[in-house]
Amino acid sequence: MTYDIQVQDHAAQPALVIRGKVRIEQAGEAIGGNIGAVGSYLERAGLQPAGAPFARTYQFADGVLEFESGFPLAVPAKSQGNLVATELPQARVAMTVHVGDQATSENAYNALHAWMEANGKQPAGAPWEVYVADDRMEIYFPVR
Repeated sequence: MTYDIQVQDHAAQPALVIRGKVRIEQAGEAIGGNIGAVGSYLERAGLQPAGAPFARTYQFADGVLEFESGFPLAVPAKSQGNLVATELPQARVAMTVHVGDQATSENAYNALHAWMEANGKQPAGAPWEVYVADDRMEIYFPVR
């Protein structure tokens, strides 16, 4: 698959997430479980997501993924228990779309890293994935 990389200015957006740290083999289940739990809370609280669910990766080392996953919101919410109020950052991002099995999304990240190297850009924060559909995700990578 060929990846079209676009540079965009992303506005800050409030979000509600659950954070986690798991072995990569358990990441899909953990991310999905967190998204489900946040979605259930939003429904009970009468709050509407302001977009598709996402996961942001803070670190991936030695087979362990440190992440947060949840939903963007139109207005900030308050942290409660394991639900953490946060925001997706205001940032210049390199963005691409991955279509297909999430197991092959590493190809999109490789394309983003190659694009950064070819264009003299450096990572400037934690990347995030927006799950638009079962077989389609948008990947946003802050750059400078």
